[in-house]
Amino acid sequence: MLIIAIAIVGFFAFFIIRTYVWQYNAKLNGLDAEAYVSWIEKVVRCGGGDGAEYPMKYYYVRFQRYDGLETEARLMNPNKKLKIGSHVRIRYVPGREEIATLMEME
Repeated sequence: MLIIAIAIVGFFAFFIIRTYVWQYNAKLNGLDAEAYVSWIEKVVRCGGGDGAEYPMKYYYVRFQRYDGLETEARLMNPNKKLKIGSHVRIRYVPGREEIATLMEME
């Protein structure tokens, strides 16, 4: 039982650290871009063996990269007030344009 608890805590810590390290890197080394929310994906995740369901939302934005190409990225830190068509300012890391960090809502 202790091993399972340690594994769950380790997995949770890994997810938190990965998310915040990515956001920190994007804030330091990223490029700014104006974007808009293009779609919102609603997903229901199932729990381990207890049959629990966890609804989640993933927010995607479309923006123009530094090289002029239009691309779509998932927001790592979305605000629940965002709706499809909302204009935002994001920051992304060149070479990893599929993930973006929300910097400001307009």
